[in-house]
Amino acid sequence: MKLAEVWNQKLNGATVRPLTHDDDDMIYAFQAAHPDYFDHFQDHPVTRQEAIQDVTDIPLNALPEQKAYLGVFQDEQLVVLVDLIIDYPLPSLVWLGMWLPAKTLTTAESAAYYHSLKAVLREAGAVQLQLSVFMGDRQMKQFWEDLQLTAVQTTSVVKGDRTANITIYQDKFPR
Repeated sequence: MKLAEVWNQKLNGATVRPLTHDDDDMIYAFQAAHPDYFDHFQDHPVTRQEAIQDVTDIPLNALPEQKAYLGVFQDEQLVVLVDLIIDYPLPSLVWLGMWLPAKTLTTAESAAYYHSLKAVLREAGAVQLQLSVFMGDRQMKQFWEDLQLTAVQTTSVVKGDRTANITIYQDKFPR
């Protein structure tokens, strides 16, 4: 994927590459190491099937070619899992479906990776990024607010028989 190649040029000390089903074991192990994230919207630990379906899952009205499922690596270790849908839900908007940093990553490192991704998206013509944060996820709420993202809407999402309250945040890119 071209996004990964361009993002690689912005990073020092890390590499980015698309994640595929060849990476299923690594994706599952990484997600399983974050039970607190999954506790916000499901009543069981993430299963292997749930973890690996993220590789190809797309939202309603999105096309497979809009998806970028990427891994940021330091010394061959996955440190951030990133799930993006480009030009969604509208052209020039990017939906960040998942930003899952390794527990070993500092907040400053995670923020630096986000800033580099934002620069790449801006250069590619994106004008805004949106994401959702589960209401109980104080850590990610603080992370995104510290990065100056703005809460724009509170809503509920249904997954199976569970409902979770989320806040949608946006980052408008300066022109």
